[in-house]
Amino acid sequence: MSLNVQNLWKQFGTKQILNGVDFEVKPHNIHAIVGVSGSGKSTILRIIAGLESTDSGDVKWNHRSLIPIPAHKRRVTMLSQTALLFPHLTVGENVTLVTRERSRKQAEHWLRVVQLGDRYDAEIHELSGGEQQRVSLARALAAEPELLLLDEPFTNLDPKLKLDLQRFIRDLVKELNLTAVLVTHDREEAMLMADQVTLIEGGKVTRTGTIADLYDTAPGFGDFVMLDGELRPLSEVEVSETTGISVQLMKKIYRFGQCFGEYQFEDGRSVMLPTRESYQTGMIYRIKRKEE
Repeated sequence: MSLNVQNLWKQFGTKQILNGVDFEVKPHNIHAIVGVSGSGKSTILRIIAGLESTDSGDVKWNHRSLIPIPAHKRRVTMLSQTALLFPHLTVGENVTLVTRERSRKQAEHWLRVVQLGDRYDAEIHELSGGEQQRVSLARALAAEPELLLLDEPFTNLDPKLKLDLQRFIRDLVKELNLTAVLVTHDREEAMLMADQVTLIEGGKVTRTGTIADLYDTAPGFGDFVMLDGELRPLSEVEVSETTGISVQLMKKIYRFGQCFGEYQFEDGRSVMLPTRESYQTGMIYRIKRKEE
């Protein structure tokens, strides 16, 4: 089932927040809305969830308008920056609250799904930040949503936990055949998780496209390497001027004040990555996955 956001307008006081926002989220996709603070991205998410009204425009889920439907009947759940768990309840009790039958068995199922199957009786304060977000995810899934909204849920995590949880949620959304909308200011996060991306600036959509589309054209989306057909953060790839795999610089591309080089391996594979303008055709580099 697809989500269609159609010509959304929203004003708070004298400040115009959304200016005719349009985009479509395809079924079973993760769609990222990327923008800086104040760009209107979280307002879009709150309107989809039914937590905020819209001045005009529509939000349609499977061709049915969500606007007249109360938030609690929309089959939409949200994961926020903070876990928002009840500290006086155990981990399992937090999840049990939203299960259909208010049963421990159902809660334990969803805790197992998020790899916390043995923590039902644990206290919230005993969990790490990443574990608390997993409990929040279990609670969101236990409500049996059709649409999952992710409002910068990784902001308060350290880098290692953040990367692990990003990948975990991405894979889980795919496994459960859910549709998800991710709001983030982090373009790397969008590249890692999303199938499609909408860029928003000043309450207006500036671009919508696949990861491949934005890799070629959008600022900040070039800090990644296409290696062996897989998109990887530049931080996960080792690049050094040492003897190793021969890589030929085929062409240089200048975008957004940065130089990109397209390199080709001897076996015909290619890789594109940010580079220095002084690099010339014929330089040899060692390019490999760090875990190798």
